[in-house]
Amino acid sequence: MDLDTLREEIRQKDLEIARLISERTELTKKVGDYKVANGIPIRNKEVESKVIGRYVELGSGYGLSPMTMSIVASALIKEAVSQESRLIRADDPKKVAIIGGAGKMGKWMSDMLSSAGHEVSVIDPAVKNGLTIKDCSSSDIVIVSVPIHAVNDTLVQLDDICRKDTLIFDISSLKTSAVGTLRKMAKTRKVCSVHPMFGPSAESLYDRNVIVCDCGNPQAVEEAKALFDDRGGDIRIMEVEEHDSYMSYVLGLTHAVNIALFTVLQRSGYDFADLLTVSSTTFSKGLDTNMSVASEDPRLYYEIQHMNGYREKMWSLFSGAVEDLKKASLDDDPSDFIRIMDAGKRYFQR
Repeated sequence: MDLDTLREEIRQKDLEIARLISERTELTKKVGDYKVANGIPIRNKEVESKVIGRYVELGSGYGLSPMTMSIVASALIKEAVSQESRLIRADDPKKVAIIGGAGKMGKWMSDMLSSAGHEVSVIDPAVKNGLTIKDCSSSDIVIVSVPIHAVNDTLVQLDDICRKDTLIFDISSLKTSAVGTLRKMAKTRKVCSVHPMFGPSAESLYDRNVIVCDCGNPQAVEEAKALFDDRGGDIRIMEVEEHDSYMSYVLGLTHAVNIALFTVLQRSGYDFADLLTVSSTTFSKGLDTNMSVASEDPRLYYEIQHMNGYREKMWSLFSGAVEDLKKASLDDDPSDFIRIMDAGKRYFQR
């Protein structure tokens, strides 16, 4: 049998696999219909674990690696949960206004809420639909999706425009500059703050984190949470003052490490294409994230670094860690280096 014939047989198997995945997905939609009709949560992590185990066991009978079968099963589960979550429709559709809705995250929010049956209006000069912030006066929900530096002023304007029963929340990456306004507004109206912990490329909420910040109005927290609930993600509720401390590490430190890495590489004198020819497994694993950070909006990343009220502590720890690592790696005695590595191992084992 020649090579072209073998490749054609593989192509036919690929077509069969795609057909079977499609049929499997259609069955999961029926499961989703049943769950929605009977008030059963879309995601069940215990069932997901059993499915992955089943695939690993089945694969072993055909000589397939557990890792491969686990990856395949996880991908199928993600597709199923994502499809099922799209079946959820709002019992009480709302009029939603998204300020800055032409931006990437604003558009993501618009698509999600529209698919759930809400009536969404985008208020953004880029759309040229004639709508302004004053048109939020008739909205049931107003979402602020503007640059970090503009969040506070936007909230202040909305306080004079929106009805008292309107749910208002921002989706900003940082809260420091708006905490005072959020707390003040929450005393007299439904206001909270939300942070989707993912970018606009996310196809669904599956396995994604969403933070809902409590600004002093429990009803606002519950209503905002309900918009994201049961769509395959995980929701964390915290006080608004806690948020930026977490973000100084989850966003600020992560961005700083990646920016430092590609800055060192750029200054090293080695061409990137040349480095790829000698790339190690560890180096290659980090490249996707590193290149992604390098392609992001530098003004947004500057604000994430600059406007976080907890930045000084993070930078102090980061600088200290780099200095300790440098000192330990130059010392002829490996004890300090080993202690640093062992401490990291223990941290991740908690």
